[in-house]
Amino acid sequence: MSFAAYLNSTIETAGCEKEVLDTLCDQLSSVGILSKIELRAARASLQILIENSIGKARRILKHYDCPLVPSRGRDAFIVLYEVGLINDELYHDLMQAVGFRNAMIHDYMNFDEGILVNIVREQKYKPIYQFLMQQPNYSAVQLSRIENFSL
Repeated sequence: MSFAAYLNSTIETAGCEKEVLDTLCDQLSSVGILSKIELRAARASLQILIENSIGKARRILKHYDCPLVPSRGRDAFIVLYEVGLINDELYHDLMQAVGFRNAMIHDYMNFDEGILVNIVREQKYKPIYQFLMQQPNYSAVQLSRIENFSL
């Protein structure tokens, strides 16, 4: 799949998952709670958004010839931040998202659904969505930083 086709796919997926999360946010606003099925939908949609953003970060680094394409999501965002492709606020939001995703997946027996409900209610998924919607448009300096990145 070409880079452009991949980016279009991430946008399409992001739109679908945001629609689910927006619907659940509306549900919380009107009824105040989510059913078990709605909680599962929120969890799945949020996980897909986060994993989609990790995939996009890796794909950007690979496409622009970064010598280090990390396998861990956090590391991919660290590289994007270090080379100046994402700002402090987005970096912070994406790092929190990866931590939350890890808790959802790896600590599912002790997972606090109240945090999930809060993320949906306050639409804290929007920065992830916005990252996924952005088309890479990097300066020559940023591209050089990617190509010459080292730890």
